[in-house]
Amino acid sequence: MILGVRQIKGEAIPTSWTTREGITVWLISRHSLPFVVLKVLVRGGSVYDPEEKAGVAYLLSQLLPEGAGGMTGLQISQALDYMGSDLETSCCKDYAAATLTTLKEHLEEGFKILSWILTKPSLSKGEFERVKREVMGELLKEEEDPGLVASKAFNEALFRGHPYHRPEKGYMKTVESISLMDVKAFYKRFYRPNFTIFSVAGDITKEELQGLMDRYLKGWEASRQSLPPVADPLPLEGPKTQVLEKVVTQANIILGHLGVKRSNPDFAKVYVMNQIVGGGGLTSRLFRRIREERGFSYSVYSYFQSSYWGGAFRVVLQTKNERAQEAIGEVRKVLMDYKDEGPSEAELEDAKRYLTGSFPLRIETNREIADYMAFAAFHGLGTDYFEAFPEEIEGVTLEDVKMAARRYLHPDRLLVVVVKAPSAP
Repeated sequence: MILGVRQIKGEAIPTSWTTREGITVWLISRHSLPFVVLKVLVRGGSVYDPEEKAGVAYLLSQLLPEGAGGMTGLQISQALDYMGSDLETSCCKDYAAATLTTLKEHLEEGFKILSWILTKPSLSKGEFERVKREVMGELLKEEEDPGLVASKAFNEALFRGHPYHRPEKGYMKTVESISLMDVKAFYKRFYRPNFTIFSVAGDITKEELQGLMDRYLKGWEASRQSLPPVADPLPLEGPKTQVLEKVVTQANIILGHLGVKRSNPDFAKVYVMNQIVGGGGLTSRLFRRIREERGFSYSVYSYFQSSYWGGAFRVVLQTKNERAQEAIGEVRKVLMDYKDEGPSEAELEDAKRYLTGSFPLRIETNREIADYMAFAAFHGLGTDYFEAFPEEIEGVTLEDVKMAARRYLHPDRLLVVVVKAPSAP
């Protein structure tokens, strides 16, 4: 049996329940250190942004800690500093998140603040305007990062017609058009208990957590609406190349196509398959061919995004401007050869040994455990995820990987995005 949380730490697999308000709760109690991590996911990511108001979900996530429950943003920040606690908010395409890290002795006060930003945010006009300016400043800065420019262009082309095509932060013109009323409407629609997951790890019992939730989240009204439907993205019909000119010292290149949903039953097979072709660092096929044999790039890697509606498979590298096309050709060859031939037994065993051996190291801290539990809860992977996933990996066979490569790698219809210098070929 592959060692999971239960065997490594001597603790139980997550306890899970649903509150009266509809909140999904996952908990692992760990009493070795006196602190707690509470991670909250709200199914209100940028995938639900109106097209003309792209960026509203992200803007809301950044505005939440800037005033809540009668406290100003400064007062919240000072209270957290005094307690030695930390509160972070974020937003990705699939969900928004808030993470509180606090000492056990300050748990109740920290939980109260966390509950306020979820249920009683101020969403004041002054803070809204300030945060909006900050987001627009971030967007301007991102235009100077060639890697981000390439990534955004890749998403726009790959996910055309699907909400995933939009950057989480939106665009300058859409953020400029967002009003405080838009933010409040988004909050009212999506920040509801039945769209929320609490993932908690640390020095806290189920009874203590239930008591806090009863005291501070009682009366949080569930939505009577279901989440808006989102269709799956459609694959490209054939290969496509997009070249963007920018003053850069190296060409930034992304190649790929649609990936798989994290809930796909073949995900473990795909995960192992990718580890061999491009996820395994110094031992991957792409690294050996692109860096060691051809000297195109210092770094090259591939990955399948773990997205709810099906993310992307990407190969990412940088190379000299004048060698970009040659490097792209070599990547295609590696993917085609791998799809046709599959891996060797030695490659398979090395990949499985690394993945099963490294997995427990990723779930050592309360923060890591809370992150992984939230991820598993969101994607419906089951409370036995910490044990089941490594066992799935261990059970992957050579034929499984060959099947995954044939089914989920498409070197014949790659989307290629290149950001390179204007004078480069």
